[in-house]
Amino acid sequence: MILIINTSDIEEVTIGLIDQGKVLALKNFRAKYRQAEKLLPSIDKLLKNAKVNLKDINGIVVADGPGPFSALRIGIALANTLGFALRIPVMGVKKERFSNPAELAAQAEKLIKQASVENIVLPFYGKEPNITIKP
Repeated sequence: MILIINTSDIEEVTIGLIDQGKVLALKNFRAKYRQAEKLLPSIDKLLKNAKVNLKDINGIVVADGPGPFSALRIGIALANTLGFALRIPVMGVKKERFSNPAELAAQAEKLIKQASVENIVLPFYGKEPNITIKP
């Protein structure tokens, strides 16, 4: 089973569970500037509602950009952390490679087969971060 995480949109987060190319559970929620406080509890709730244990997850696919600086960092940091803690592969996918969760699901299992447990996903912002005031 594969966990998908998409925080590449500033307004909305998508999480889901994929098994054998099919979307088993999917959740979209608004989280503008609140991804850090909403993402992990939402994943926990998704797993509980689907009656899936963390040990059943054998890979994570995360949207790695382009997207908003903080939102991408939150999603990717969580994916990398879960992958490290569970000793499962994590793979990033660019946002332009999918337009909906079904397309992401179709790619997820192929991507995870290519990934190793040591893989670390890095964010692709698509532009320079705009986080400081310019003099």
